[in-house]
Amino acid sequence: MHYRNRLATASLKSAASPLTVSAGILSARGRELQAELHEAIRLACVQRRPSALAASQGTRAPLRLMVVPMDSASATREAAVWILAPQSPRLPHPRMLAVLFGLSRAEARLALRLLAGQTPQECAREAGVGVATVRSQLHSMFAKTGARRQAELVALLARVPVLGIETVRGRSPN
Repeated sequence: MHYRNRLATASLKSAASPLTVSAGILSARGRELQAELHEAIRLACVQRRPSALAASQGTRAPLRLMVVPMDSASATREAAVWILAPQSPRLPHPRMLAVLFGLSRAEARLALRLLAGQTPQECAREAGVGVATVRSQLHSMFAKTGARRQAELVALLARVPVLGIETVRGRSPN
């Protein structure tokens, strides 16, 4: 079973798309991406671990994919694949996230990177820290937000309204 919005449908029909759907089966163009996609689905279905990957689109920004295990009452293991559009969405201000969830500055910056579709490895590289540091920050964020998985955390953070933060008493929000 699959669900798509108009943007996803148009993207999957595009000749430039690195992904295709045929008879309800998602596949990737190119052996390397196909192998990454299969491994991500295997991790979600067998080991119940979410993962993320990027699918290059030539000169356009890459599609981001989140593959997460589905809680299912049936004996079969299922995974959901979220295809995130390459457009840069408006993101909440990091101070808003810090205040709402009690996040540190580093955790709020990590939250924004995750919302933008970056993998933990990309977040670590961009922040100039190790992947272990990012994973530690993620676990701290899980405790503070009540999320149990990265996908739950991103879904929660995505519901935060994007509001302009006004200056307070003549001070800038940064």
